[in-house]
Amino acid sequence: MAHPLVRKLKMNIFHKIGLYLRTLRYLKPVQITNRLKRKCFPAKADLSPAPPLRAFDINELHYIPRRKSILSHNRLHFLNIEGVLDFPEGWNEQSYPKLWLFNLHYFEGLLNDETSVELKSGLIEQWIEDNPPVRGNGWEPYANSLRIVCWIKWALNGNGLSKTAIQSLAVQSRYLMETLEYHLLANHLFVSLKGVIFAGCFFRGEEADRWLDICLKEMDKQISEQFLADGAHFELSPAYHALLTEDLLDIINILSAFGKEVPERWLRVVQKGLEWQQIITRPDGLPPLFNDAAYGISPSLQSLLAYAEKLGISHIVKQNEGFQLLEESGYFRFDGEDYTILGDVGQIGAPYQPAHVHCDMLNFELFIKGNPFIVDTGTSTYDLGFRRNLERGTQAHNTVQILGYEQSEVWGRFRVGRRARLVDRVVSGNTIKASHDGFNNVGATVTRKFKLEDSSLQIEDLITGYVGVAVSRIHFHPNVTVKIEGDIIQAGSIIIKLKNFTAAQIKDYEYAPEFNKRITAKVLEVEFKGALIIEFKL
Repeated sequence: MAHPLVRKLKMNIFHKIGLYLRTLRYLKPVQITNRLKRKCFPAKADLSPAPPLRAFDINELHYIPRRKSILSHNRLHFLNIEGVLDFPEGWNEQSYPKLWLFNLHYFEGLLNDETSVELKSGLIEQWIEDNPPVRGNGWEPYANSLRIVCWIKWALNGNGLSKTAIQSLAVQSRYLMETLEYHLLANHLFVSLKGVIFAGCFFRGEEADRWLDICLKEMDKQISEQFLADGAHFELSPAYHALLTEDLLDIINILSAFGKEVPERWLRVVQKGLEWQQIITRPDGLPPLFNDAAYGISPSLQSLLAYAEKLGISHIVKQNEGFQLLEESGYFRFDGEDYTILGDVGQIGAPYQPAHVHCDMLNFELFIKGNPFIVDTGTSTYDLGFRRNLERGTQAHNTVQILGYEQSEVWGRFRVGRRARLVDRVVSGNTIKASHDGFNNVGATVTRKFKLEDSSLQIEDLITGYVGVAVSRIHFHPNVTVKIEGDIIQAGSIIIKLKNFTAAQIKDYEYAPEFNKRITAKVLEVEFKGALIIEFKL
């Protein structure tokens, strides 16, 4: 008989193979072929002289400002971490999280007026000197895309780029054109297309025109695919939706500035996207933390509306009231007399790119008199490890879990194997009921019904096809004090009544509203069999 460690190793190997196979079955052929192409035929940098610049008469290219992140020539602040770097090694210093290093290479600090022009110009020249083609984090397509856009925005707002910087920008743009992220698609392809479109507007000549022609045609396809009929970006993260809406506004902005035609349909997509964000935005102006989302990484609704207005794009501003269902994305909002609830009764997102998916089907957030009361755990890291798995897992959300299984088979940093599916959704007045098959590995179907009235809220959970114990969780905001007495939960000034439960307890959890920021708060875990009713006395 094989040694136990050998048996465990074999099980792990077969498990990992199974995860890969279950993940691969959802990919588009273009993703698979482009992954093979990148491995077998890596792109090379074209160092030929930069194309000439287009003539432009632009004193100010509108943009949404960013937080101050450049503190000195080697001291920078991103994602709640301040770093002091020794260049040139600092650009790829492995002691910092990967996402922090990406932010270092984005150069979004150029879009903050609190930092001197000299400091910004010096950092651009430092980057060019320390990051030769095509080495390091800065040459990965996503970071390359954002940096190209930021350098061009900087240049079109009255700030000179040296000949060295213009040459580097041309090399970056050519390399990006050869590394458009077809192997990932979704927001990564959208952003890389945007980077080349900016470069195609900034430079002129046959080469730049070719960039524009190819990427504008592909962008038209991606806008159709990535924005749903209700206005949502199809990855279903409110934070990424805001970023992609800004990206589309940026593209419209630079095309208009250089006298290029903007399709009327693109303007309608932006308008619908702004309406969607208005509905999904919390009463305090922040996005809900559904899927991968965190505060401080995406533009606010107000900043996007102001940007659209500067570009002459009209939008409908309407009051949120009563019940509103966003049909295609599956989110809903209800505004009662003293509370607002935002909930998820939709699919997990784009099946071929679920990188930002969490196990949060039938999840919700609740706000009392505009203040956060019940919240999603949030996202504090993209780094591989326990915390990433925890925050993507079912137990981090306000939903039902069975036997410690996950709704969907999230693994790695951005992968998903088996995916939960929405199997039913019924709306009747202010009542919405939805079911998913995320626990069909034990034969279970989970159904949740939200009964929404002006001054009351009731949630009913039903498990069919399974007779064991299930757990429903409610994560409270850190400002909410919670205590339990029998079937009554006193949470701040709100009474929560439990019916048909077998056990209930209050535990600590770590609320993660921003990257690299975690705050201890309380979570209510309720065990039940078959059915559970949770009543909120408002």
